Amino acid sequence: MRKIYKKNHQIMPYIQAIPEILIYKAVSNIILLILVEVLKRLMMWAVYRTGRVAVSSGDFAFLFKSPYGWIAILTSFILCAVYIAFDINVIINYAGEKVKERPTVLWKILLESMAESARFFTPGGLLVLLYSLIIAPVFGVGMSISLTKDLYVPNFISEVIKSNVWYNTSYILFSIMMIAIGALGIFTIHGMVIDHVPAVKSFFMSAKIVINNFFDLIKELVIFLVKYTMVYIAFLIFILIIPALILIIDPFMYTYFSRLALITAVLIGFFELLASASLYVPLLTMKLTELYYKYAENVPVSLQSKPVENYKKMAVMIILAYLCCWGVSYVVQENFDELFPAELTADVIGHRGAGTEGGENTISGIKKAIELGCYGAEIDVQRTKDGYYILNHDNTFKRVAGVNMAPSEMTLNEIKELNLNGSDRDKVPTIEEALDASGKNIVLFIELKGNTADRQMCDDMVNLIKERHLEDYCVLISLKYNLIEYIEDRYPEIQTGYLAFITLGNVGALNCDYLGLEEEAATPSAITAAHENGRKVMVWTPNSAMSQKRFLMSDADAIITDQTSQANSLFDQLQDRDEVQRLFDAFYYAWTR
Repeated sequence: MRKIYKKNHQIMPYIQAIPEILIYKAVSNIILLILVEVLKRLMMWAVYRTGRVAVSSGDFAFLFKSPYGWIAILTSFILCAVYIAFDINVIINYAGEKVKERPTVLWKILLESMAESARFFTPGGLLVLLYSLIIAPVFGVGMSISLTKDLYVPNFISEVIKSNVWYNTSYILFSIMMIAIGALGIFTIHGMVIDHVPAVKSFFMSAKIVINNFFDLIKELVIFLVKYTMVYIAFLIFILIIPALILIIDPFMYTYFSRLALITAVLIGFFELLASASLYVPLLTMKLTELYYKYAENVPVSLQSKPVENYKKMAVMIILAYLCCWGVSYVVQENFDELFPAELTADVIGHRGAGTEGGENTISGIKKAIELGCYGAEIDVQRTKDGYYILNHDNTFKRVAGVNMAPSEMTLNEIKELNLNGSDRDKVPTIEEALDASGKNIVLFIELKGNTADRQMCDDMVNLIKERHLEDYCVLISLKYNLIEYIEDRYPEIQTGYLAFITLGNVGALNCDYLGLEEEAATPSAITAAHENGRKVMVWTPNSAMSQKRFLMSDADAIITDQTSQANSLFDQLQDRDEVQRLFDAFYYAWTR
């Protein structure tokens, strides 16, 4: 029977550990950056040797056909192990030393953490690695690594799941199962790292610990979270006293110094939020490590407070950081308009016409996009059984017309008999009708869709565009990179766009005019790389106001969205911002990206 004991829930040992954690993170991150750069160069060398410049969601099969491709795949696994070592193992080892009250020797902990990464390359370890890489970040449970911390289910996949009852039910059940596995296996990596237990055995050991100590575990974690939040708020209030007093004296910011105080306050708030988010996972990992020893060894353990001299390190770090904020604020104040420009450059493109505000892939949808003032309208093209081209997104017409047949299984006349969305007002249009409706009033982004998307479709679309002299008003886009390459090679005068939701390598050098990136892939570095190679970037499909605002303020050239009116309204609001709003928005964008 587990021994019951009482212990004071102290937060001070965690606060005192912050300077040391920051030093550990700084050193480990420098080493991580060096190792990652070496591994990335090796990976890209292998990719280049296959004759490609990048790997993406629509062009990755070539990796399995070349020995260099397999080198790239193996290097990616090693890269994941390196992230595991520095993101998780280091903190667990560090916390273990603290709990056992042993000296925390940096080089020793780093070497041990690297060596223990080999444990993830066993059959069971690979499952843990897979969970940490993909499942944990997607479902927000368990330990994840910074390499994939922003991973999520892309919108176009989640839409397909939600549109089908069976898919949606299966997804919900799968989500519940993954969350349960994450909760039960919360101490799995601890067992692997601290006690060198094999992955599968460690998971079952973790599950037993969680079940036997469930209520105490919940209580401990809730108390930790509450105290962490309280310390964060108290510290934020304390360090904002000086700029707050200045703003109280001059609330309308008539003086140079009061404007400087506002910038400093925003900067301090942003940096503390950043520091809080950065420290939360290491400190939580320390707490979990403490609890692991407590539950697994059945002995009363806790992190111990250090002598008062350690406060000096914290005080020096806080003062230096505080002075740096004022210095950075001065630079910002002197270069405000250059750093926070008022003008936005991103265009709004309606998804499948005008998004949710017009019929999907219909003439009325295209006309609605024109009416709303959208820069463009994205549509989906598939080939019929008798060789015509019509607009439809899914593999079949079941969702939009209740007929579970693919366009390639029906003739044009049969398709024209369908009523979209249960009404005879909208019929399935041909691509010719769509081109005539759009004319030169809007740019059509024509996605070559489905199983019938091939070179013949490319040739036929190009001919239709040229016949109507719409080269400047049409862009042929696809998830299939081989089709985009074909159009670029054979018809360089036609604009193209390649859609990708997973990218690796020099994606900006891919052969296309527009690079369409899913939200997660549309990082600042990816956008910059595309622009440096003369490519435009469109982000698909940000639908929430938060996501739209983020990308409208980014360097992206366009967003493809279902919420077109909302995006246009946000664009207008962002154009009319004053300096204070521009300042807050800039830091909001920096935080969300």
